Amino acid sequence: MLAMAQQQYIKFLRDVKDTSVSQIAEQLGVNWRTAKKYADKDNWNQEKKLPQRKFPIMDPYRNIIDTWLLEDKARPKKQRHTAKRIYDRLVEEHSFSGSDRTVRYYVAKRKSELQLEEAEPYIRLEHPGGEAQVDFGTFQAMLDGQLVERKMLVLSYPFSNTAFIFVTPRENTECFLEGLKRLFEMSGGVPKRIWFDNLSAAVASIQTKGERVLTKAFENFALHYRFEYTFCNPGKGNEKGNVENKVGYIRRNWLVPLPTAMNLEELQEQINDKAKQDLKRMHYSKGVALKELWGLEKHKLLDLPSTPYDVFRLEMVKANAYGEIRVEGNLLKVPSIHSGEQLWLQIWWNQIVVLDANYDSVITLPRAYIDATISIDLPALIEPFIRKPKALAYSSVLSHLPAKTKLFLLSVERRDRRERLEWLHRNLKTYDISRIEECLTHSEHDHLDLLDHRLYSLLHPKRENIPVNDNRTPAVYKDYPLQLTKYDRLQKLEVIR
Repeated sequence: MLAMAQQQYIKFLRDVKDTSVSQIAEQLGVNWRTAKKYADKDNWNQEKKLPQRKFPIMDPYRNIIDTWLLEDKARPKKQRHTAKRIYDRLVEEHSFSGSDRTVRYYVAKRKSELQLEEAEPYIRLEHPGGEAQVDFGTFQAMLDGQLVERKMLVLSYPFSNTAFIFVTPRENTECFLEGLKRLFEMSGGVPKRIWFDNLSAAVASIQTKGERVLTKAFENFALHYRFEYTFCNPGKGNEKGNVENKVGYIRRNWLVPLPTAMNLEELQEQINDKAKQDLKRMHYSKGVALKELWGLEKHKLLDLPSTPYDVFRLEMVKANAYGEIRVEGNLLKVPSIHSGEQLWLQIWWNQIVVLDANYDSVITLPRAYIDATISIDLPALIEPFIRKPKALAYSSVLSHLPAKTKLFLLSVERRDRRERLEWLHRNLKTYDISRIEECLTHSEHDHLDLLDHRLYSLLHPKRENIPVNDNRTPAVYKDYPLQLTKYDRLQKLEVIR
């Protein structure tokens, strides 16, 4: 190939000087075919040459090997394919006729390429599949008739915008790790990398140069499930913006109106149903259903370990002189233990198992989370419906009312319902809702004045006169007849004087 300057000079002689190809070849001392090639060349676009195939014998087996290598990403290091194992499988299962060395070269090359393919999205600040973000959120719910506050641990996958939620009473270490474990099981696998806040359940402290000292429990948990963890910079929660937005989305769309359940298990089932329904939604930018994207992403997760991680901590306690032990600040009488006996507490997220010195179970107790119930301002909730009584039937206010009170309001319409709402609103400022419920028992259709009287009577019961047992007055005087006329005479004498 001639240098670019020679190519340009040949074109100049041909087009400008009108020199023949033979004269150009003779003048420049080049082959006539070479002179003609550049003299008559019209297309000077850069040629796109196909890359030379380095492993032609591997062509029919590329997809097979790539599939095995990609599947290995989700498996423990010790259970991944070596180049030799790939060669053996190709020979045994696909009648491969190439050499062992060819397979080794190709596998090494493909592993490097796959690593680059995974690294490229990080440069573009995009989220490859199989990575997740985790955050806690707080919400209110009606549990067994009480308004309480609960936590939700949210595991969000930015690639598909899919989320899984675990409801928990607190943000302590046991609840956090048990929640992660349950979320992995819901996902059917473990994310390769997870972004976290610097929560105390995982980070014991942050050093001056930003280095994290992790809790032993979190380190063991991460090793067991083989995921890579990344912690956001302090005060930079936006670094995991997908899960931050997801927590807000769940509160606005899944927890409005307030969820109502008898216990935590029933509440968890309700939220799981919401999460399944949400998979039918279209992705905000990709225009594809979340379910379809999740179907692609879940294959990139790491396999769950064959043995689940047991999330608990052990604490030693000593029985006092009365055979009692202190469990999370509360004294507890444990049967068949002696004064001064040493015991172990196996503390799980939802229960505490008392063990003897040989680690045999003595008794299992539910873990007592003391809830400070949230007071409900019922008069303020009811007041807007006095003006719009018809809307009451569709309101979440009904979930805060007991059965008889609810029937009392909904059994009538329009003006009658407005009057009953006004009556309830007025009396709630004086009486507790439980008293009003008791008043309404078997009296849903009574007149409001009668209900007022009944409610007053409940708080101010009528006193009955109880006969006095007189054992001091002599019997002769007990039935002595009263003669008031004598008192009249005394009064007249007083007037005369």
